[in-house]
Amino acid sequence: MLNHMSAKKAIMAVVIVAFGVCAQAADYAGNIRGTVKDGSGAPVTGAFVKVKNAEKRLTFMVISQAQGRYTADQLPPGKYTVQGIGNGFESALSPEVQVSSQAATVDVSLTNRLGPAYSPGWPGDPGGRQMWRYDQPELQPVAGAGQEVLTTKCTQCHNLSRVLIYRVERSSWNATITKMRNYIKGMPGATDLTEQETATLLDYMSTNYGALERPHPNSRLPRGLMSGDGLKYKVVDFELPERDSMPHDGTVDFEGNGWVGETGNGHLGKLDGRTLEYTRIPAPPVRGKPGNVSNVWTSPEGTIWTVDNTNRLVLEYDPKTAKFTTWEAPKESMKAMGANTMVFHPDGTRWGTAIGSNQVWKLDPKTKQFASFDVPAGAKLGRSADPYGMAISPDGKIWFAQRSADLMGRIDPTTGRIEEFPVPLQDKYIMPRRMGVDADGNLWVGLHGVGKLMKIDYKTTKMTVYTPRQENGGVYMVSVDLKNNIPWMTMQHADKIARFDPKTERFLELPLPYPESDVRRIQVDPNNPNRIWYAGEMGNRMGYVEMLP
Repeated sequence: MLNHMSAKKAIMAVVIVAFGVCAQAADYAGNIRGTVKDGSGAPVTGAFVKVKNAEKRLTFMVISQAQGRYTADQLPPGKYTVQGIGNGFESALSPEVQVSSQAATVDVSLTNRLGPAYSPGWPGDPGGRQMWRYDQPELQPVAGAGQEVLTTKCTQCHNLSRVLIYRVERSSWNATITKMRNYIKGMPGATDLTEQETATLLDYMSTNYGALERPHPNSRLPRGLMSGDGLKYKVVDFELPERDSMPHDGTVDFEGNGWVGETGNGHLGKLDGRTLEYTRIPAPPVRGKPGNVSNVWTSPEGTIWTVDNTNRLVLEYDPKTAKFTTWEAPKESMKAMGANTMVFHPDGTRWGTAIGSNQVWKLDPKTKQFASFDVPAGAKLGRSADPYGMAISPDGKIWFAQRSADLMGRIDPTTGRIEEFPVPLQDKYIMPRRMGVDADGNLWVGLHGVGKLMKIDYKTTKMTVYTPRQENGGVYMVSVDLKNNIPWMTMQHADKIARFDPKTERFLELPLPYPESDVRRIQVDPNNPNRIWYAGEMGNRMGYVEMLP
């Protein structure tokens, strides 16, 4: 593994962000415990407790139990602060406490009233406008230098409203523009920005669409208290060390380590599931162009797969050898990589979706041959249907969501024939996103625009829609705990991860520690189905939620 590489390989292949902890260490023995009380001194059950180590960029969040008692365990050595939140109140931050192999005790009192709750929505857009659909009126840009660059260059991949709903600081606009230029460079026929246009656009966006006031760190936590199964979980949250890394996607390997694609700066990142040490691996440059990785997926063989959109490559990284293998997509048949999702077919082929190019693609690693298939709905609409999430049903058919057409597609891998099925809702903003398959072969799909969960019977194609309690939750992706046959989903707008029990048709919604975490991809840990890993692009975060006994 990377932590056991020789010094020579480490210099050649990786940059390690060291936190002064041993990569070979067992689970840490340090913990903090205490009691949460309200302003009158009464114990509070069901309150959130954040235990934060700023130096290691780690936050542990647990829930207070009976008599208000809490325990945050398996903490790496270091200095921590503690804060309690619940019932519309919060405590002051505690003084720093040193944690080693011994237990520390910190009691907190909920005496400070919380401010207004931060309403669900995209990062920088709590109003929830989400003007992404082509059939809705677009937002109009502010007049000024840079407007022409915005309207001519930034609409090659998507509409204007997708850009104009954001409100972020200059550094984040710079990272976003860099990321989008990398996409453009990999699209035949698209026109990249000049350096002068880039500078003009950055000034324009920073001046007219700068960051709103940052939300309070506790503003999306519920004003009530957790109860029932909501008492039985914890969160381990890690903020990536490089600002604007944009970890759009994450995966978990067979050893329980979390991985992300640092879309903003062309690295893979690995968070060790035991030591919480973070390792960065640069994508290989091609013909002088730096690598640019986006989505990451763990293959059945245990290797990490991703896509370099700039250089039109599919990449496989082997953690055991610390080497990349690359396959270059043909320009004549594939309009752009732009891969959003990748799945691994039992026959050994790899399949992916290319959003902006309206294509589904296939790679046979043995022959190094690509094939591409145009999505019929997009051809009829005269634009991309935005093929997005994918999953393989037990009959070998490949299902995929069509984000901008509100359809589900199914492709026969033998013939390449695509069938399309409408989502059974009457709404102008359904937006199916990503999906998982349960132990019975049923597909579970996040309907992002309407905030609902959908089940598809792969045999009959019957679709059933379920509604969570959280309104405008932005159900983005589904991953299934195959051991218990329970689907998990991310609520991107509300900073929650939720569980759905198909037998009782009940949802359990679990808040994450911070607002605008922008959690996109989740994946159930195959070795520990109680642990669900997540990655959040604009929040620059990754981590996991774990259900406790």
